[in-house]
Amino acid sequence: MTDVVIVGGGIAGGALATALARDGLGVTVLEATEEYEDRVRGESMMPWGVAEARELGIEQAMLDAGAHVASTWVPYADGFPPDEAVVAAIPVGSMIPDIPGSLNLRHPEACALLIGLTADAGATVVRGVRDVEVTLGASPSVRYTRGDETVEMSCRLVVGADGRASVVRRALGITLEKQDVTHHIAGLLVDDLVDVPDDHDFLAAGRDYFEVGFHQGNGRARIYLVVGNSMRRRFAGHDGTQSFLDSCAVTCVPFGDALAAGTPAGPCATYPATDTWCARPFGAGAVLIGDAAGYNNPVIGQGLSIAMRDVRTVRDVLRSGEWSDFSDYAMERLERMRRVRLAADVVGAAFAEDADNRPARHAAFFELQASDERLTSILMGNFAGSEIFPAEIYDDEVLQLVRAG
Repeated sequence: MTDVVIVGGGIAGGALATALARDGLGVTVLEATEEYEDRVRGESMMPWGVAEARELGIEQAMLDAGAHVASTWVPYADGFPPDEAVVAAIPVGSMIPDIPGSLNLRHPEACALLIGLTADAGATVVRGVRDVEVTLGASPSVRYTRGDETVEMSCRLVVGADGRASVVRRALGITLEKQDVTHHIAGLLVDDLVDVPDDHDFLAAGRDYFEVGFHQGNGRARIYLVVGNSMRRRFAGHDGTQSFLDSCAVTCVPFGDALAAGTPAGPCATYPATDTWCARPFGAGAVLIGDAAGYNNPVIGQGLSIAMRDVRTVRDVLRSGEWSDFSDYAMERLERMRRVRLAADVVGAAFAEDADNRPARHAAFFELQASDERLTSILMGNFAGSEIFPAEIYDDEVLQLVRAG
């Protein structure tokens, strides 16, 4: 018997296990992998997520592990001189008091760090598990196989931190709501970057696609190219990685050629960009966090911050002594996901979706950014947290105006 069984030892699961073990609870983490893989996503934490990580006591450990901090983001754009883009840099390091900026750490290293903290805090970590079965209700239990051994554990609570194909979510009978896919995101870790400044992360609104760069220090950065559905296979196949590198030379980025000259340091992968969510990410004997509870379109990089807020909120519910009713968490998360969903929709509509009026969409986006407080607030919320603005700011009319061009 243990207090909590967490299914999934990724970033969300590792962070929650660490927090709960430090609170003195008995925690067991079940993780399928023996070694964490490069999932080509989940490596940049926005300032509002960094604030949550600090409150959870894991920010400093990430910095000590080599996390790179970006205090500014530069928004390059086609038809906009690069020197003016630098002047218009987004001061992400001054949006939340004492939070120096966004934080970038390679996903496998972040997972390994957090699972190490989990063990140090006194939790039990079991890796290489398979065939997980969850029985829920007043007396939940988890059954799993590792090697030739099958183990069954009873507990007070099961936490589903097991990602997009969550076993715990299936046990709860929850089906995620899902948007149609309107664009795709390709990513590659690039090494040996020369003459590429790492004092800022960057966005680049190109003519045909959207580019994002997150620096990890020492000449390494994760680059993403966001493309419409018609280009979803552009970076597939034998020549896909080279095609990706060549495409990094977006003309509006002054160091685009230097990005294209970099060395691949991991797999090149393309995945659909969409949102999923649910109204009630809990049930008798279990609660969901992170991607298991629904995930945001990665085009605006909110995933890690969402996970940190989930972890801190669920920890606080358990600290209050409540082990069965996560209604407040559910309501807050549903509204949070609505807001980041709209933010991602606006960016995707402006810079990635296939559209006959793409130049007009670009223009409408920048005009609204200068004239409509709703759009400027939505964009700021991506860094500082959407909850700082009233609900009516997140108005679907903004998306309609961008798409109309």
